[in-house]
Amino acid sequence: MGKVLDRKADKIEETHGRKLTNRQREFAKHYVDGMRSNAACARLAGYAEGASRIQAHKLLDPTLFPHVAELIAELREDRERRYGVTLTGQIKRFRELSGGAEDSEQYSAAIVAEKAISSLGGLTVDRRETSHFHAIEQMDGKEIEERLIVLRKQNPGAFIEAKYEVLDDIKPEVSVVKKDEEENIKKLAHNKG
Repeated sequence: MGKVLDRKADKIEETHGRKLTNRQREFAKHYVDGMRSNAACARLAGYAEGASRIQAHKLLDPTLFPHVAELIAELREDRERRYGVTLTGQIKRFRELSGGAEDSEQYSAAIVAEKAISSLGGLTVDRRETSHFHAIEQMDGKEIEERLIVLRKQNPGAFIEAKYEVLDDIKPEVSVVKKDEEENIKKLAHNKG
């Protein structure tokens, strides 16, 4: 990946008029490999242990480091072309593995595959590296609005300007389990015993 990385980095540097540091190149390479957390990628690239999580967050922000974001996108595309690895393909493969494991009554393996699908699909987040307290749960509506104003000023590219309509009169729908689903649950419980 060395020559490919250098070629792509040179092109991006020309486009953006900004140099990619060796650390930024290494971070992008490790990040695209997808084998480690964002902070671990930053540490492997040479960033300090205590600042690695924050530095990784900054490097992944296209408003701060558009040249790093473009390098990551280029390396991902190259990897997808070379190995045929895509998000959709991975999700499909994990779905097949989950089904096969479930058919073989290997429920732990099926659960692991389903967790991988959820993670790839963005439904779940690995919280092992999260060390900060989520204060938003303790905020009232006014405090949340004030915090959003601050975040909008700090990260203008992360917000979409649109008109929103407040819907206070909508009642949540109650989901009713269908009879055939109930029967499937009973069959599954029966097959375990």
